[in-house]
Amino acid sequence: MVYFLGRDVHASITTEHSFCGISILPQQQKVYVDNVLHGQVSEVTTGTDQIDCGAAHGLVTGDPVQITMDAATTPSAGLAVNRRYFAVRVDDDSLKLTDTYADAIAGSNIVNITDQANKADMNITRELFGDSDSVYTAAAAAAGSNTHHTSIFNRNWPQYDGTGRVDTIGGDSTTPVPLKKTSTDKNVISDLTAIDVTVAKMDEDLALIGLRTGFKATVKNECTVVLTRKKTSPLFELLFNQARCGVMTYTNATDGVVDLDNATPLAATMKLPAHGAVQLNNSSNVTHTTPTRNFGYRMHIELKESSETMTLQNLCITDYAVNITADGVTEETITLYGFVQPKIDAANGGYATATSAGDL
Repeated sequence: MVYFLGRDVHASITTEHSFCGISILPQQQKVYVDNVLHGQVSEVTTGTDQIDCGAAHGLVTGDPVQITMDAATTPSAGLAVNRRYFAVRVDDDSLKLTDTYADAIAGSNIVNITDQANKADMNITRELFGDSDSVYTAAAAAAGSNTHHTSIFNRNWPQYDGTGRVDTIGGDSTTPVPLKKTSTDKNVISDLTAIDVTVAKMDEDLALIGLRTGFKATVKNECTVVLTRKKTSPLFELLFNQARCGVMTYTNATDGVVDLDNATPLAATMKLPAHGAVQLNNSSNVTHTTPTRNFGYRMHIELKESSETMTLQNLCITDYAVNITADGVTEETITLYGFVQPKIDAANGGYATATSAGDL
């Protein structure tokens, strides 16, 4: 929170995707997409505690995962929903689970699965999840906490929040409130010391025959947001290095067609997006780098309590810096830019509608 001229100024940042968010794992210095499906369980072997997915799960040892059920059933004994596990890769289709990252790397203390109950309803996933106080708890993550924390929520937050069940996640009709200040599902950026917002237009001077006075035609909008905050986690540093342009989703794993909000598979199956059809966008690592409607991040800045929120759409992280002051305080500066005209939302909570193709 920042305090300016007698006002409490809050800010939140989300992805531009209605369904998918982003989390980080500090121990692995890695960024992940949340609300994705890594595999549908086909077999559980109690003697070896091995889980088979019947298809490539796309995981490496140490990756955080969760168990999500298809319906109102409980997972095989020894496993639980709403709990973070760490994968131990056996092969392309199979894995084992541990409770901590350190155990996964060591291949020790494998979670003991004692029966095969409801194995056909089990999925290996990573859900959206937030606690009542913060979107990222560095101390808990460093200690290998079994509570998963999404770092950057989806555009429609708190819609599609994790429940441990695929059907209730996909069918969630909660009203989006992308800037959430209340204790439940809170997602405001903490430890802010300054926010600088610049909104400009690039014009072209035109002179017409027969007119003495020329005029200006707007070529494009320019928006820049600079956040300064006390550095409490590697979140923004990792985002800049691995996902500075947000999340991209495709209709299939071949990345052939960009799919707005992953609407095609969701409408057809009510399943979470398949991991192979979702990519972190670092501007150079995706098949389609031209900005699309899901490109980048969305920033919500509450300028006046409960009555005025500015929303800046399709922002990309263009600069990241760390400054260590003389008194030992470490501050980080995150610069985001975009070309879509901001929207002022009179209602509290920010603008959650997908950017129109015409605005891009």
